[in-house]
Amino acid sequence: MTRSFRNVATRSWMIAGALALCMQMSAQAAQPHFTLAMPDAEDNAFFSPDNAAMANGCGGKNVSPALYWSNPPPGTQSFALVMHDPDGQKGLGVDHWLRYGLPFSLAEIATGVGGESKLEGMGGVNTRGTTDYMGPCPPPGDSPHHFVIQLYALDLAHDALKPGLTGDEFRAAIKGHILGVSSVVRRYQR
Repeated sequence: MTRSFRNVATRSWMIAGALALCMQMSAQAAQPHFTLAMPDAEDNAFFSPDNAAMANGCGGKNVSPALYWSNPPPGTQSFALVMHDPDGQKGLGVDHWLRYGLPFSLAEIATGVGGESKLEGMGGVNTRGTTDYMGPCPPPGDSPHHFVIQLYALDLAHDALKPGLTGDEFRAAIKGHILGVSSVVRRYQR
């Protein structure tokens, strides 16, 4: 009887522990995810030609895309946006758009506001050396390039970083301050 009682007690503790773990996992799954989206198409779709660069025969109008996001992690004080082409410069990558210090109250970016004076926050320096949106312009004949647009939820105040950081400087400055990140991918080819 004593051995049987111990087995029942052990099983009861194991079942109680498994139920507690399931309840904790269920509560975590119920929390909404930090999500970045573009209203015009599904993830991995092609950019509109309007989004492409105007210079060098890239075929576009250099119009920055619309973005919206929801469910930032608790403790978020500001957001930062990076649009990076990992296929650019023969695999070395190209930063097309870097914007940080976006206030917590912001939940969307309208089409065409990729310029310095049209969007809240501070401009970081893209690969071309400007602080504005730089539309896609892969070399003619390349396979479609992937443009990863990442939105970081940061525990930094909107004015914590100095303006004009390069992509590398920005990434170093936010280490240890990222509460969450969400991304979408677009492609473009000439």
